[in-house]
Amino acid sequence: MEYSLKNSLMEIKVESLGAELTGMKDLKTGKEYIWQKDPKFWAKSSPILFPFVGALKDNRYFYEGKEYNLTSKHGFARDYEFQVSDQGDDYLEFLFASSDETKKVYPFDFKLYIKYVIKDKKLRIEYKIENLGEKEMYFSLGAHPAFNTPVENGIGISDYYLEFEKEETGEVKTFNGTLISSQKKIKAFEGKIINLDINTFENDALIIENPNSDTVYLKNRKNSRGIKFVYEGFKYIAFWNKPGAEYVCLEPWNGISDFDNASGNLKEKAGIEKLEKAEVYYRALDITIL
Repeated sequence: MEYSLKNSLMEIKVESLGAELTGMKDLKTGKEYIWQKDPKFWAKSSPILFPFVGALKDNRYFYEGKEYNLTSKHGFARDYEFQVSDQGDDYLEFLFASSDETKKVYPFDFKLYIKYVIKDKKLRIEYKIENLGEKEMYFSLGAHPAFNTPVENGIGISDYYLEFEKEETGEVKTFNGTLISSQKKIKAFEGKIINLDINTFENDALIIENPNSDTVYLKNRKNSRGIKFVYEGFKYIAFWNKPGAEYVCLEPWNGISDFDNASGNLKEKAGIEKLEKAEVYYRALDITIL
């Protein structure tokens, strides 16, 4: 089911399946900023990545001596219906809770809340995770919103660029198939600008660990329209598109694909988060239309 929030400046749309953001429109210009799920390239728009980010080595992991199998990339939350747990004129909150079905592949009791709040031309997305179990909970969380490049005629993806708030010098991860390479090294990304074109991500996502910035701008050289994207509290920031497609994903992650030499032990998984019994985990993103 599709839900919407609207004020005088912007409108957002969210699907209950995966609590996925499917629209973010500037009502003054009529321009849509979220990728509209062209299955030729990518049939998603902004999936929630939980309880894992990326791929598991051999599609499995081990926890307390038991093997769990999960073939889907980026966990499973995006494939489940969320329930509306609260709503008002300027916000929508969705809830997804563990079940007997989820515990077959992920042995933890939890509640995951996704809250969308609009104010003027800013969308705030809040993530809250509650550990309902009797012991610590291990998980990853990531966002994967895709933004149109372009949002209007006469501008192409090669006119767009990403601009960090600060100079970036962090290590750039490289892939070995769907896993992170433990051997291949790339010179650390340096600077504030990443220029975009249809082949920027031909070798998969560009992933920066421990970025100096918690803000990145999506801009173009033809006009002043763009996005301000604030992702405080995330260990990784990744960027991706399907080569040939005119969108770019801005992906803050607390978690990452397994390395190709990973042990499979969940407690040792790269980037894994730990939440103690009865604790609550919070993160948030701010997306502003410029």
